[in-house]
Amino acid sequence: MKKLQNNNYSYDGSVLFKARKRLKISIDDIARELTLSTSQIQSIEENLSYGYATPYFRRLAIERYAKNLNIHINKVILYQEINPINLDSTEAKPVRSLSNFLNKVKYLSIIILLIILFFSYFIFTGDQEKNVALITEKKINTLDNYLEPHPMIVLTPKEIISADNLTDQNIIDIPSQPVTNTVLNFDCTIQSSPVTSFTTKTPDKPSSYFHLESLADQSICTIDSDGKLKTYNLIAGDKLTHRGKPPFKIQLDPTASTLYFQGWIVYLKASNQFIQLDPALPASTD
Repeated sequence: MKKLQNNNYSYDGSVLFKARKRLKISIDDIARELTLSTSQIQSIEENLSYGYATPYFRRLAIERYAKNLNIHINKVILYQEINPINLDSTEAKPVRSLSNFLNKVKYLSIIILLIILFFSYFIFTGDQEKNVALITEKKINTLDNYLEPHPMIVLTPKEIISADNLTDQNIIDIPSQPVTNTVLNFDCTIQSSPVTSFTTKTPDKPSSYFHLESLADQSICTIDSDGKLKTYNLIAGDKLTHRGKPPFKIQLDPTASTLYFQGWIVYLKASNQFIQLDPALPASTD
């Protein structure tokens, strides 16, 4: 298999292919462990061009694949300089002309100006509630005003969840239970409790559902904007997709939950037992 160079890195998918075969792991098993499709795994192993929206997401998938097989990433990916310089050994290196020097000064000045404008924008808008960051949080009830902000964020690049990963084949729909006398003596008070609201400015998925992975046994309840109230009894490892009309109010155990909304991970603190997921606002037309 040939090495493929893309997005300033090259990789050899045959290293992962040989390691998987050596460990006697089927392509279906490794795809399930990485929450990828078998075609995406095949695309990596055979250095094909399909399967990923951008080279960035392909690289993240390769890093997760290598980590799963306990292979050092440097054996698979070779990172290269952004602008490699090719020198012709038969010719002497030319002396930099004045015009080249002036061009570099011009480009450097443009970059510095853009950096200044970038930081000036965030300093100027830093005190405005709606322009805090790409993912922001607002308070619904004054009882939560003493809490520090809890923004919805995506994790570090090695832990990022691709929007392609949350496919129907990886999601288990758990039937709802009556909102009375659950096995965990769960008392649903989401209709009357103050909530902390989360939203995102860069949605990757529709707002008509949220996805939750339970890390421990728990019961949760949720109500949508139509007033449809449901409760779920989950055990550790359960994956739930709840569909309805946003915004969603949810009562859950934040320390036992991994929550996704519109393709992003919702960063929950231990105090976020009562939350609300708001759909992303439409883009400004100013």
